[in-house]
Amino acid sequence: MLLDRRRLIFGFAAAAQAAAVPGLAQPSSNTLWPTKAIIIVVPFPAGGSADLSARLLAEHLKTAFGQPVVVENKPGAGGNLAAAEAARAPADGHTLFIGTNGTQTINQSLYRQLPYDPAADFAPIGMMWSAPHLVTVHPGVPTQSLDAFIAYARSHPGELSYGSSGIGSSTHLFGELFNARTGISMVHVPYRGQGAALEDLIGGRIAAMFPIVPDVIASLRADQVRALALAANSVSEILPGVPPMPQLGYPDLVASAWVALYAPAKTAAAVIERLRTELDALLASSAFVERMKQVGIEVNRMRPDEFAAFAQQERNRWAKLIQSLDLEIE
Repeated sequence: MLLDRRRLIFGFAAAAQAAAVPGLAQPSSNTLWPTKAIIIVVPFPAGGSADLSARLLAEHLKTAFGQPVVVENKPGAGGNLAAAEAARAPADGHTLFIGTNGTQTINQSLYRQLPYDPAADFAPIGMMWSAPHLVTVHPGVPTQSLDAFIAYARSHPGELSYGSSGIGSSTHLFGELFNARTGISMVHVPYRGQGAALEDLIGGRIAAMFPIVPDVIASLRADQVRALALAANSVSEILPGVPPMPQLGYPDLVASAWVALYAPAKTAAAVIERLRTELDALLASSAFVERMKQVGIEVNRMRPDEFAAFAQQERNRWAKLIQSLDLEIE
């Protein structure tokens, strides 16, 4: 048993050294793990930013481990279907999960019965990226700044509407937070997905939206919508002309959607550390960073303790808002 454990640790260390340079990772010589294909479960359809990052991760892990890595898209129920499936998977390192702020923080307070425990059922490996929300409006709205828009909304109470990707989504919750903090009363219009809401914003059927940057970056570049403010603490390299909320006098209007890598709880610590090493290598890769920038995402890197604290703060923050709104989904 002691000899096998030494072989396992040595195999992880040697493979980590071989994979230290992104793009030059070599298959692991360790024969104990992985022994078969690794599955990465994604709680969204193919084609989105979370799916893209999962597929780039899959390519990296395939090279590093010398085993197939398959991305499985399992959309539905706000991510709960995918999360529950991943939580029930064997904790042998062959199933990973792309968790989000929805599956790991918001849903716990939003759904009456959640088929998994976001904290107890998963072992966090690390944050992959986060993307701040934006205040965006249709170009026909007669305002060019956040202050002017707030003043305009106050002078038209209940007349302006904002769209979201659905009840309880981060685009909905941030919209309600924006209403509360600015003292305005825009009407929420939930859609089945971000694409439908964006289509109506571009068409002028709703006045505003609070999307994350990657969901609207193409429309911003095409001047189909106008960005008034960024829900981040600092200026974005991707959208340098959009002022951050704190600079405009709203320090508590900072929020983002994020994506992180998880394994089922009780996955061996040595496996988690090896996966964390490979994730760090991917996030440090200039190819990965540049590819994500193309779709409007700035890569975030956090230490494991920082990420754990951040996730708990997010869970507490959104729980208070959801309770104040008396929101609940069966």
